[in-house]
Amino acid sequence: MDEHKSLLDPAQFDSYEGYYGQRLLPGAALLSYAGIGVVVLFLLSDLWRLGLGRDFAWLTAASVAGSLLIVAMARVMRHPAFARHRVHWILWLGNMAMLCMMAGNVVALGRMSYLPMIMMYFMLGVLLIAPLVSPLAFLLPHLAAICLTGAVMWLDGYRLGHWLQLLLFSVPAMSFMLVILNVQRRTALQSYQLARQNWLNATTDTLSQLQNRRTWYQQAEHALQLAEQYGQPLALLMLDVDHFKRVNDQLGHAAGDLVIEALGKLLKASSPPQALAGRLGGEEFAVLLPATTCTDALLVAEHLRAAIAALPLQLEGQPFRITASIGVANLPASSVDALVREADRQLYLAKAAGRNRVSSAHA
Repeated sequence: MDEHKSLLDPAQFDSYEGYYGQRLLPGAALLSYAGIGVVVLFLLSDLWRLGLGRDFAWLTAASVAGSLLIVAMARVMRHPAFARHRVHWILWLGNMAMLCMMAGNVVALGRMSYLPMIMMYFMLGVLLIAPLVSPLAFLLPHLAAICLTGAVMWLDGYRLGHWLQLLLFSVPAMSFMLVILNVQRRTALQSYQLARQNWLNATTDTLSQLQNRRTWYQQAEHALQLAEQYGQPLALLMLDVDHFKRVNDQLGHAAGDLVIEALGKLLKASSPPQALAGRLGGEEFAVLLPATTCTDALLVAEHLRAAIAALPLQLEGQPFRITASIGVANLPASSVDALVREADRQLYLAKAAGRNRVSSAHA
C-alpha cells in the first residue's frame, strides 16, 4: 500500500523542483560519496610521488577538508531540512570543496592542477542535478570559487598571469557547462510536464477532475489503515445525484456533463482540506473524511447537500437545478469495501425517504 501511495501521491507533482529532487538527488549523493574514493586514490598517488612530508600533509589537509564538504553536500541532497534552498547549498558546498582541493594543489605541488575542478563537476553530479539548476545559480558559486583560488595563488607567490590562465581555462569550461545545463533543464521541464499529464490521466477522472475510482480506493485503503493504526475516527459520504437520468433525457447529455463538472468543483471547494473526494462512476461520488466523527460527518454531508441544492446551473441560457442524496458510514469497518457498502445502503435509504437528504445509521 505504501508503494501505491508513493506512486499516486499528488505531492510529488507539486513542483518541478520537487519532482526531480526526489528522483535525482539520491543518485547524485551516491556519486558524491564515490568522489571521496577518487580523492583517496589521488592522495595515494601523491604519497607515492611525494612521500611523507610537508607537501603531502598540505594535500592531505586539503583533501580531508574537501571530503568533509562533499559529505555535507551529499547530506544536503537528501535531508528534508534543506528542501527550500537545497540546490544553492549543493552548489556552494561543492564549489568550496573544489576550492579546498585546488588550493591544496597550489600550496603543496607548486602548480595549478585542474584535475580537482574536473573531478568536482562529476562529484556535483552536474548531469544528474542539471534539471534543478538555473544557469545563474550555477555561475555565481563557481565564479566565487575561481576568485578565491586566484587569491590563494596570489598569496602563494603566483603572478597575475597564472590566475589569468586559470580564468581562461574556466570560462570555456563554464560556458560549456551552461550550455549543457540549459539543454538539460529544457528537456527535463518537458519531461516533467509530460509525466505530470500522464499522472493526471492515470489518477484523475477527466470530467469531474476528482480522483478516479482506482486511485480513490487505493488512497482510501491507506487512510483506513492509518485510522486503525492510530485509533482515529473516519467517515465516508456516498453521494448520488437525484433523477440524473431525467436530467440527461430532458436536457441532453451536455447537461449531464455540466452537472458532473459542477459537482467536481463543488466537492473540491466545499470538502474539508483532508478529505479524499472521488468519482466512483456515473453520478456517484465518494468523500472520505479522515479524523472525522459521525457527528462532524453529518454536518459536512448536510452542508454539501444544501450547497448542491443551491448550485446555479445553466445550459444554453436555460437554468436548472439538481439535488443529491447522501449516505454516511463510519468506522468500525473491516475494509473500504465494507465502508462503501454501508454508506451505499444509507444512500438508498435516503433516496427511499424522499431524496435530497442525508441518512446515517447514527442519525
